[in-house]
Amino acid sequence: MKKIITMLLLVSLLFVMVACDNNFVEKTSHNLETYTIVMSYDHENRKVSATQSVKITNRWDEPVDCLKFHIYANQYREGAAWSVVTSGYRSKAYPNGESWGNITFDSVSCNGNSVAYVIEGQDMDILSVPISSLGPNETVTIDMTYEIQLANVLHRLGYGDNTVNLGNFYPILCVWEDGFQTTPYYNIGDPFVSRVANYDVTINAPSEFVVASSGNMEESTVTDGITSSRYTALSVRDFAMVLSDKFEVSTAEVGDVTVNYYHFADSDSNTTLQTAVGMLTYLSEKIGKYPYKVYNVAETDFCYGGMEYPNLVMVTSNSSQYLVATAHETAHQWFYGLVGNDQINFAWMDEGLVEFLTMLYMDSVEEGSLHTMIKSAFRNYTTFVDVLSQFGKLDVSLRPISQYKSDSEYVYMTYAKGSLLFYSLYQTMGETKFFNALKDYYNNCKLTIAHPEQMMDSFSRAFGSDMSGVFDSFVEGKDIIGQID
Repeated sequence: MKKIITMLLLVSLLFVMVACDNNFVEKTSHNLETYTIVMSYDHENRKVSATQSVKITNRWDEPVDCLKFHIYANQYREGAAWSVVTSGYRSKAYPNGESWGNITFDSVSCNGNSVAYVIEGQDMDILSVPISSLGPNETVTIDMTYEIQLANVLHRLGYGDNTVNLGNFYPILCVWEDGFQTTPYYNIGDPFVSRVANYDVTINAPSEFVVASSGNMEESTVTDGITSSRYTALSVRDFAMVLSDKFEVSTAEVGDVTVNYYHFADSDSNTTLQTAVGMLTYLSEKIGKYPYKVYNVAETDFCYGGMEYPNLVMVTSNSSQYLVATAHETAHQWFYGLVGNDQINFAWMDEGLVEFLTMLYMDSVEEGSLHTMIKSAFRNYTTFVDVLSQFGKLDVSLRPISQYKSDSEYVYMTYAKGSLLFYSLYQTMGETKFFNALKDYYNNCKLTIAHPEQMMDSFSRAFGSDMSGVFDSFVEGKDIIGQID
């Protein structure tokens, strides 16, 4: 890659020049939920057994008598009302035929006392835990033991020939917003909204397996062929792992950040690693320094192009898009990871922005032309609209993922049209003000769940004029996209 080597020579200087107080991660951690998980992976039976303790403080300004957790692992069970993938991805996700998984609980307790928990939700995907009335600022500890049966599915949670993907595997507290939000596991987009929390996770696995994980490894020991590794993470939005007995690891340093690439089939693994390094450097300079110590990229068996988690991203194996996927998922470390958003109702806030930032980065390292990539996005979007409009009225608004009829409609609207929204802002504001807006958005909303109005306010402040009309026109589906020559 023509400019990456030059960029790498500037990495050390960059991280000296970028003055950024990263204490916000540690400071924020003082008031967060804390998850402590001890888990074991049984490779022969493809099962995960775990004990989990969650310390929760009521910060919702009203008493509650029940806590609710998403149990996304139950969506993989036989008989689920909604499959984890749409029909268009079924054959790719299940190359060996249909396979099922689930989560079962042995016990759930509150402050040491067993409780009569309930599995509920629109598709049996919510764990409801009754508790004594928990007033504002009061704290409770929920303990649970459970077992996850993994499906043979190339998905966020499941196993393939090369990797075991452990994404969204553990029960996670539902976000509170006028009550616990118990939204289901939609099979289009990323159906997750979560607040940052602290994690202390130990995994016991056969020693031939290498683990790529969120967080920092604190210790690792080997006993009778089982490796026990403990990871901690402060102020992260989620926690995930990928296991493989085929992984090789390539490593680079970006200032005080260690970047690891776990791979098994990538024939140009060094270039993929340098793409992660390059994008991490680019956004640290343009928006705000990456505040964690470790960033891991894992090549995985996966039916989509990639998937983002804090400190860890999955990039699909045997893909022609290693570089683009790595750059895209790395950008998600800022927008989804550090600055959260409601990915169910406002997916364009992170996906559209990240798609455009990927274009800017690829242009900066001469691995693509911004004009060409935008023209392609414009052509793909308008062709999609033209074709579907022949079959009746087409909704071209940027809307909740539950309202898209297909994967392709979601992609063309959220990624293609979303990137055109941010390109329009970039063209109107110029590069300096555009990135000033993102810096403002980042500084005001990091480690929170941002709302569209907060993003609009940042762009308006940076430009010196109200920019909400540009956002509204794209989001509401008004046709303001002009021809791109």
